[in-house]
Amino acid sequence: MYTKFKIGSTDQCPCAAGAMTAEHLLQTCPLYKVLRKRFWSQPASLQNKLFGCLDDLRRTATFARETQATI
Repeated sequence: MYTKFKIGSTDQCPCAAGAMTAEHLLQTCPLYKVLRKRFWSQPASLQNKLFGCLDDLRRTATFARETQATI
C-alpha cells in the first residue's frame, strides 16, 4: 500500500525482512510462517493463492484476516 498509495510511513514489514507486499505476506514473512503452514500444508504458488479457484481465494482471504496485518 505504501508504494502505490503512500499509506503509512514505510513499506517495510514489521519483521524487517522485506517490504510489506502481497508476495512477502503470503509467501515468505517469518512472522506468519506457522499460520501459513496451517493454511497451506504443501507449498502453493502466489499465483494460486491470488488467482486460484474459489476455495483457494477463501483460504487466502481468511489467512490475510488472521494475520491482522496493518498497512
